[in-house]
Amino acid sequence: MRNIVNPILNEYVEKGFPAKLASEIKRLVFQAESKYKFSVFGGDAHNLKLYLNSKEFSELVSILVESGYGNVLVEVLEKAREAYSELEDLKLAIENALQYIVEAQSQSRRRLGEIVELNKNISELAETIRRRTGASSVEIKKRTIKLTINENTELRIRVLRGKAVIDVLTRRIVERPTWSGILEVISELVEKARRI
Repeated sequence: MRNIVNPILNEYVEKGFPAKLASEIKRLVFQAESKYKFSVFGGDAHNLKLYLNSKEFSELVSILVESGYGNVLVEVLEKAREAYSELEDLKLAIENALQYIVEAQSQSRRRLGEIVELNKNISELAETIRRRTGASSVEIKKRTIKLTINENTELRIRVLRGKAVIDVLTRRIVERPTWSGILEVISELVEKARRI
């Protein structure tokens, strides 16, 4: 497999494929050849199908698809399918792997579309939150919405890859603090937090 992967990756690196990513892919394929023993140097090509059905292969697909380079793996597998065309069971495993990559790319595009949609609508979301909560101030910086509810409470909503993280910051000033007074305020805040 290395004899197929390395030349293709080298061509892509010349066209701008990240060299660091190419090195990582080569390393992962070398490890897989060692583990599954499908190397042309003393291995058995039939063992390649074990790798194509492994979590290591799924991780490789994920790395390449999420970085936008799933097509590189498609090209590698198409060359492998040609090279091993006389081995029907291996050819079938390669075709299944190609279908898996196509599905992974489709899911990745859907997730990216959802993220783009969420980012596009972040100002609309901020305005809706402001209206519903009565926040005194709303700020948007990149993918973060900061809402000031009052002088003691602030919310930050960060929109990340496929999820939103909500941080709540509450300030309480305890006049003439005593241990029991501080514990009472903390207990009250913890109880409120449990209801969130």
